[in-house]
Amino acid sequence: MCRNNRADQKREIRKKILKLRNSLSTDDINSKSREIESRLWQLIEERQPDSIMFYIAFGSEARTQNCIVQAINSGRITLVPICVTEPPGITNILPSRLLDPGSEVAEGRFGVPEPKPEFRRPFPPEKIDLVVVPGVAFDERGYRIGHGAGYYDHFLLGCSRAFLVGLAYEIQIVKDALPEVWDSPVHEIITEDRIILCRPCASVRH
Repeated sequence: MCRNNRADQKREIRKKILKLRNSLSTDDINSKSREIESRLWQLIEERQPDSIMFYIAFGSEARTQNCIVQAINSGRITLVPICVTEPPGITNILPSRLLDPGSEVAEGRFGVPEPKPEFRRPFPPEKIDLVVVPGVAFDERGYRIGHGAGYYDHFLLGCSRAFLVGLAYEIQIVKDALPEVWDSPVHEIITEDRIILCRPCASVRH
């Protein structure tokens, strides 16, 4: 497939799924997110990771905030992403430990909630046990379409020990996410209706 044609197809999928996701009512988002977070927390309890990285949901994304609070209260190392431009001109994701979501988080780059500068506590990606991965769309092999910037694709390559979990509503599951050779598929996808097992993974290492 021509690279430009593939990029065009991914843009069309992204546009279509975002339109569907953004059309969900607040009640739909909250009810579907409750089911997703319940399944996610069950997975966390089963796998018992010491360190977990969540995205902080915004807009119409599947919510993660309740699980973030639960993880902190359970004593786990709880991480969230910060977009940083390091080195200059290149944007990367920095995992940062979160201790108090209520006081430490503010709107950051691109309007995404993230820790304030004074509460940045970097954590090595290679030591993260479980990463909760956002996406605009996922296919059942675990590949994802994000917003197109490629930050997570690069970041996940460095999470060598992590179990990767995608969160999505059923309307975000597509037939083919048109992956590139550098894409890292998630191990599982959790929706409000089911858990999709995408690829095998060894137990979390401590």
